[in-house]
Amino acid sequence: MTDSELMRISDGGVESSEGWAVHFLGPELLEYCSGHSACLVNVEYSSTQRARQIFATESSSELFPMLREHLQSASRLLEGRYVVV
Repeated sequence: MTDSELMRISDGGVESSEGWAVHFLGPELLEYCSGHSACLVNVEYSSTQRARQIFATESSSELFPMLREHLQSASRLLEGRYVVV
């Protein structure tokens, strides 16, 4: 996936031309949407990494197979420093 296929949106999230999106619901919660399906993803600040950690490994969603890869791509466009764990 190239950055040209991703777009930062007004709520601070990211949309993809492939039909998935990441939206902030709060400082510690992201919503990942793909088509008509969605799942929630926890975010926590890590002082040791000086970054906000996105916990993609704890997902039990049917969206999980692509979730981690999409969050990695989206994290480069999110405001601040994010690490997908």
